[in-house]
Amino acid sequence: MAKISGWEKFRKAVTGSYSEKLTYQLAQEKAEKLAAAKMAEKARLEAAAKKKAAEEAAKKVSKVEKVKAAAKKTPSQPAKKPAAKKPASTGKTASATPKKATAKPAPKKATGYKANAKDGDGDGLVQDGTPWERPAKKPAAKKASPKKK
Repeated sequence: MAKISGWEKFRKAVTGSYSEKLTYQLAQEKAEKLAAAKMAEKARLEAAAKKKAAEEAAKKVSKVEKVKAAAKKTPSQPAKKPAAKKPASTGKTASATPKKATAKPAPKKATGYKANAKDGDGDGLVQDGTPWERPAKKPAAKKASPKKK
């Protein structure tokens, strides 16, 4: 802090200003105080931002915990069966161990067969492009009626 002597006070009273040297020192002090105030404000804002981010993260975690708690099984819901433990290795390779029989799904009942299908395109086949594709039945030959003369 710049020291203001009695002479500088007298000069200010008579002329209305301090000496150039003292005026320069006072301006530097003022700039330093302003810079320090800006740095303190910046640090305060950064601390507030960190605090806000931490609160939001804690809020998200608490929401996740609430959802997990809500998703827990209630007594009315059946409990999951524990996973079957694998037997200890006997030294045999996987191909030597017998495989369990797996149930194959029942084949789907096929629909789409038409007993009276007609050959629409005239190629001699009915139900073209399906598993039921087959030669078309030839229509019954018309009996030739005798011509009368």
